[in-house]
Amino acid sequence: MPDYKNLATELLAAFRKQGADAADVYIVSSNGFNTTVRLGNIERLQQSISKGLGMRIFKNNAIALTYTTDFTDKSVRDLVNQTMQIVKVSNPDEYNGLAPKELLGSYPGKLMLFDEKLASVTPEKKIEMAKEAEDAGRAFDKRITNSQGASFADSTSEVTLANSDGFVGQYRGTFSNLSLSLLAEENGVKQTDFWFTFNRFFNKLDSPKAVGQKAAERVVKKLGSRKVKSQKVPVVIDPYVSRLLVSLVFGAASGGSIYRKSSFLIDKVGSEIASPLVTIVDDATKWDGPSSRPFDAEGVKSSPVTLVEKGVLKTYVCDSYSARRLKLKPTGSTSRSYQSLPSVNSTNSYIQAGTSSPQEIIKSVKDGLYLTGLLGFGQGNNNVTGDFSLGAVGFWIENGELTYPVQEITLAGNVLDVLKNISMVGNDLEFKFGGLAAPTLLVSEMTIGGA
Repeated sequence: MPDYKNLATELLAAFRKQGADAADVYIVSSNGFNTTVRLGNIERLQQSISKGLGMRIFKNNAIALTYTTDFTDKSVRDLVNQTMQIVKVSNPDEYNGLAPKELLGSYPGKLMLFDEKLASVTPEKKIEMAKEAEDAGRAFDKRITNSQGASFADSTSEVTLANSDGFVGQYRGTFSNLSLSLLAEENGVKQTDFWFTFNRFFNKLDSPKAVGQKAAERVVKKLGSRKVKSQKVPVVIDPYVSRLLVSLVFGAASGGSIYRKSSFLIDKVGSEIASPLVTIVDDATKWDGPSSRPFDAEGVKSSPVTLVEKGVLKTYVCDSYSARRLKLKPTGSTSRSYQSLPSVNSTNSYIQAGTSSPQEIIKSVKDGLYLTGLLGFGQGNNNVTGDFSLGAVGFWIENGELTYPVQEITLAGNVLDVLKNISMVGNDLEFKFGGLAAPTLLVSEMTIGGA
């Protein structure tokens, strides 16, 4: 990939020459592959190459953002002039500006972000892997009657950021992903489910056969689902679902949500918001993390941020704008595209592992729910109050054993109540689903709406 550091610094010099108070340039280039195979036939086959450049300037406390995909000298120079004109008519805001200069920099430790070998993997190999996963899944059980497709995708990207305070940074990253979705049917009732494997490094993906069999196992287990009566019971939360608690806490602790008064964590720093068993960390410096990076989208050096420590909310997560509004420091928690302003987002965000095995947690429940999926997440939850009412699926626990699958139920409650009622934390923390992760959790009581 081309090195765009020189282009970024040249543009900053042009802004300074035209009188900008401050500026930054954010450049992203990437190439990717994507294929979908269904019933043995290729339904989609794509190879893409893209690049984009975003320019953010400040003048008299006003801000202007422009962007382009045309990197020719004339186009970029014209955009510099247009950006200077736009900022003159923008509204001033005293909280606008770059991140504090003393926080800028790149994490000096080792980060495993880039797979040099990915470029040598042929399209034929990737298509073959998708077909192999689908074949393994369809052959698993005769009740599997259809496939919604197996997909392989990968991407190579490069991020370049430079600003007028002298920061210049760049890093490259890769990812690979293999997924499969299947349909099974029994007694006229159909079920769907899926599985996938994700990693920055191609050779660390699970085998296609393993992905296919896991997807098949999941969908077959859902056959014969029953309803259960409305009741209050303990709920064991599978890691695929428990990670969503991390997302809810991170979003509510975002500086933007706080200063807009649209969060259930307003005025909660220093307060106990969860069980003492719960510690939540966002760590962009995890050496093999799926969302690790040396600096954030404003050039703030990456470092671990503890949001919740033994149940106590320790901080809000802020970009430079929200930090100024809240009289805090930026936490290195921003992301952006070349088309957008920086905003708060999580990296490797997780609930720390506990000491109990998943088996021990399940065995501790006499009568309750093992929760494996939520329906309507993002729509059935209120980020202002923390209240939620969501469709749910899973398995019923009787005398410490998983018995039959359940569906057509709802879970209702409040996020803070769920966090405070966590009574066991599993030792099975893994980053299997991207940057959000959590182990198996036991919530001592939740309300189920059923038959």
